[in-house]
Amino acid sequence: MGMGEMGGLEDKRYWIGLNMILSPRQFRLLLEHFPSPREAWEVPLEELRAIPGLAHSASQIVAKRAELAPAIEREIEEIARLGLGVVTLADEGYPRPLRNLPTPPAVLYFLGDYQERDELAIAIVGTRRSTPYGRMVAERLARDLSGLGLTIVSGLALGIDTAAHRGALAAGGRTIAVLGSGFAKIYPRQNLKLVREIASGAGTVFSEFPLQAEPDRWNFPRRNRIISGLSRGVVVVEAPEKSGALITARLALDQGREVFAVPGRITDETTRGVHQLIKDGAKLIEDVDDIIEEFPDMRVVLPASAPGRERERPELSPLEEKLLEALDWEPLHFDEILESTGLSHAELAHGLLQLQLKDLVKEFPGKRYAKLP
Repeated sequence: MGMGEMGGLEDKRYWIGLNMILSPRQFRLLLEHFPSPREAWEVPLEELRAIPGLAHSASQIVAKRAELAPAIEREIEEIARLGLGVVTLADEGYPRPLRNLPTPPAVLYFLGDYQERDELAIAIVGTRRSTPYGRMVAERLARDLSGLGLTIVSGLALGIDTAAHRGALAAGGRTIAVLGSGFAKIYPRQNLKLVREIASGAGTVFSEFPLQAEPDRWNFPRRNRIISGLSRGVVVVEAPEKSGALITARLALDQGREVFAVPGRITDETTRGVHQLIKDGAKLIEDVDDIIEEFPDMRVVLPASAPGRERERPELSPLEEKLLEALDWEPLHFDEILESTGLSHAELAHGLLQLQLKDLVKEFPGKRYAKLP
């Protein structure tokens, strides 16, 4: 179901124009009354006023429509210059999971290539202000799910989202990033390299917003409905009480998707929202098994070497056992570990290196180390 064979940008002129002035709800109402965006674009004011739900905004729509021609021309030129694709509800390559949303995005700008296998997708979301442990868990879950052939969906934000995308890429899997801004205003700018990596054969980057749309906070709930809509289930890793990740979880429930939550320490701000989700009925998970068992229809064939599946812990020396016992999920400085274990500098350095090679410990900047889940 690749998206590369669809009509040119000129064929989508009226879709692009209407998307610049209408909300998803208004676009849906208009398409219910007119068979094509061209007809919708040219409809007289009085006919617009007669449509339930559009009466109050009809005059504004007509006024914007009249002045928008040069802006549409610039938009089309810039889309071509940036090498973007555009897919609409009328296109065969439009992502099928989004078609059943109450207000599907009528237009999606994209980089990369959405494929049929991407319909087997799990979203991993969480706070930007994540802990090293949270990022580690998000990356591990994404890596393990990717190893089972699932696509990872997230929102390109710093923190948990970035870790999820990175985990999928590290496993050689596919990932989808959904923007809360236009492609000319990609946010955060630190993730421009990540966007290029995803678009270079590892998945798709989507935005329903016109190119110059800023990453305003009210755009993100709209973005979140696409994240959950593209996914069979949503995993929330870390989220304080008012996190946008909780909006994604609520949208997922409204859309009939499964919601999963990774528990954390009760003293951490970043886990309060997650624990509330669990109280409200989200499934507590510890590994990918807890996710996969909710989707028997996926018929996922698990490779014998799939990461995270009944993985046997490698054999450890007494030194490595002692060291692993002293480490925590949160990173500890080399000197702290040195003091708590009573090991020599050389013994500690050797032990940490061996545990890293066995994928049991991760090193963080500043000579800090933590256990891997």
